[in-house]
Amino acid sequence: MNKRHRFTAGLQALFMVLVLITVLAVPKQTAQAAPAEVPQAALGIDVSRYQGLIDWNQVAASGIQFAMIRIGYRTQETGVLNEDPFARYNLQEAQRVGIKTGAYFFSTAVTAAEAVEEATFTANILDKYKITYPVAYDCENYNSPSSRQYGLDKATRSVLAVHFLDTIAARGYTPMFYSSKSAMTNNRDWDMTMLSARYKVWAAWYSEQPFPLTPACTYTGIHHMWQYTDKAIVAGINGGVDMNVAYFDYAGIADAKDSKGAPVIPASAVGNVQFTDVQQVVTPSTAELNLRTVPSTADANTIVVKINPGDMIFRTGIGNNGWSRVVLNGQVLYAYSSYLTKVL
Repeated sequence: MNKRHRFTAGLQALFMVLVLITVLAVPKQTAQAAPAEVPQAALGIDVSRYQGLIDWNQVAASGIQFAMIRIGYRTQETGVLNEDPFARYNLQEAQRVGIKTGAYFFSTAVTAAEAVEEATFTANILDKYKITYPVAYDCENYNSPSSRQYGLDKATRSVLAVHFLDTIAARGYTPMFYSSKSAMTNNRDWDMTMLSARYKVWAAWYSEQPFPLTPACTYTGIHHMWQYTDKAIVAGINGGVDMNVAYFDYAGIADAKDSKGAPVIPASAVGNVQFTDVQQVVTPSTAELNLRTVPSTADANTIVVKINPGDMIFRTGIGNNGWSRVVLNGQVLYAYSSYLTKVL
């Protein structure tokens, strides 16, 4: 799409009327409905590190009702598991201003174990936040020769999605499958007969004229959310952002599964941090090196564990802020790069 689309609070009433009219024409099912789900349309965005530092106060004031936040991704070629560096901050801030949150993970899993690992990784982060909307499985670019999923057939990919989404459901979240209209139509790339019978479906289709000028997604399969543009302009976000219509909402906001909640993350801990992907085994060069949930020393509550020389951990990224991204027991953590020595 060449046009940018501005979302304002003044248009929200018109949007709601049109969405409620189109809901009646869209195939729906009640599978995997979360408690307090209501048959009422809502407008939301989906965001990741590519939106940079978001002013969530402005987003809330614009009338956005929900946000789907990327939690992480597995790299396309090497298969390294990564946390989106803005995930926790975006969850924290959306929650603070009263925007309902859901989440998604960008998968390149090639085995059932990897799909379960991705889902567990995602749920472990989400447990500390108030997640009301679904948690989605996003898998793209599998037809590119550079993708580690290249050559996987439709049946295999679909089963991998099931492993991820069933793990998400077992953790108490509403599972959702995301893909494009073209990939889902007539089961082209995915077994939608199976997936739509088990999970909510989030369809991406960018019409020539955006919603509400185009009142509904033309995907004829069962779907519950429509991503209708990637060029919406929303106050508080630099540049274009994905905009969505959900054909459902929730009467309230869910409680966090971990009652202790999450440590507060300052904006300075996430802004403009870039990591160079590596695959290294490292060990501390000093005693009792702190591994933290965020690359910042501002809050002692972010310390998860202390490690000592001789303890081996896997480093997946070296940041431009003096921190390294590491993985310990499947959890992404951070440590000072200057105190880590490469072993392999």
